Amino acid sequence: MGGISRAEALRLAKICLPQIDASLDASSLDEGAVSTKSLCRLWAGMGTILSVKAETNSSTHEFIVKHVVPPRRKSRSLSDRRKADSYLVEANFYENLAPRMIEAGLALPVPYHVEVDDGNDEVIICMSRLDGSPAYLDSRDAVNSVLDWLSTLHAATWGTAEEVDALVDEVGLQPVGSYWHLDTRPDEHSNMSRRGWEGRLRLAARAIDERLKRDAMQCCVHGDAKDANILLDRDGAGIAARMYDLQYCGRACPAVDIAYFLCVAVGDVDRIYIEYYHQKLVEKLRGRGRRDVPALNELEDSIDLALSDFQRFMCGWGQWGSDISASVLRVLQRLDGGKALGSEDAYCDAMLREYG
Repeated sequence: MGGISRAEALRLAKICLPQIDASLDASSLDEGAVSTKSLCRLWAGMGTILSVKAETNSSTHEFIVKHVVPPRRKSRSLSDRRKADSYLVEANFYENLAPRMIEAGLALPVPYHVEVDDGNDEVIICMSRLDGSPAYLDSRDAVNSVLDWLSTLHAATWGTAEEVDALVDEVGLQPVGSYWHLDTRPDEHSNMSRRGWEGRLRLAARAIDERLKRDAMQCCVHGDAKDANILLDRDGAGIAARMYDLQYCGRACPAVDIAYFLCVAVGDVDRIYIEYYHQKLVEKLRGRGRRDVPALNELEDSIDLALSDFQRFMCGWGQWGSDISASVLRVLQRLDGGKALGSEDAYCDAMLREYG
């Protein structure tokens, strides 16, 4: 049955079908009317994503189930805890924020039902199946469709750090959006080289992290905007992006999403994409009556810092995506003039001087 029993699939179908169509009466369904198909295993084997189909008198109805079964709490490593916590965040997103974001125009799976077992953090998320095909970002229009999606999320959750923190607390999202921020990656930071520009970046890591956290631009970020989490709907009238896997959604500077997406999914941190994102973000912020719109040069500085922050993670974990060393060296040159400063505190002082 692909991760859940037929009886469990029937139970979920009876809950979800009236959410799909209010006119449906699922009370008479039996186990023979439901089937499941496993679509993929979750990262680190923590569960399954599967399709459930239910046959009624009139038609067949399908929904997606994300079933998360983490290791027992006592046996979890730091990595296990990070992943298990991220699925709880995703459950909170779909239950508490997704309906508002869909209303704001964000193309997301529609949540039908969410369950969390507090005993061992087992999670069930039932949702609609997204239209679209895997994200082959083979054109500027394809890339722009994702930047458009991200700008919608960012504008809809934009605010001061205090405002976004209040939303994060209300919904139950990541206190710091993304999976690679410094707080959650001490081992990778420790693994960095002490020599050359990597050694300088290692010393500058805390200053970069703290500067991104106090950036004037704050919102909820997707936190893992890679091509594997994107579908593109090419309907003849254009390309529209849909995104999922909101496990690392939380408060951050929007440049965190843009830097990561351009580095790992596009493989090209081209200024033309940054300009397009900035244009869309400004349009949407002004459409929502916000006056705190960022200037392009402010966004570019923050993207350089976010790229440097992601490179810090990759230096201790493994290289991925495009070569972003030019952006990293640009930041380090402003901070230390090409020669390592004596301490992390010295980099924090230099950051205040150069980037505020």
